[in-house]
Amino acid sequence: MSRKSKFSYEAKLKAVKQYISGEASPASIAKVLGAGKTTLRQWVYAFKDHGPEALRPHKYTRGAS
Repeated sequence: MSRKSKFSYEAKLKAVKQYISGEASPASIAKVLGAGKTTLRQWVYAFKDHGPEALRPHKYTRGAS
């Protein structure tokens, strides 16, 4: 079963770009968005490692065990 993100791709991308550019502090970006600072950092790492597509919603599937 997939879980819908509370944050749109556009909101994540804007937040990451603000963070990277130094336009605002991580705490203020997270507060305005209603996300945690850790969540914001995870988005930034994903963006830096895999580009903007990493911020798009994706489906999670349970592994067959």
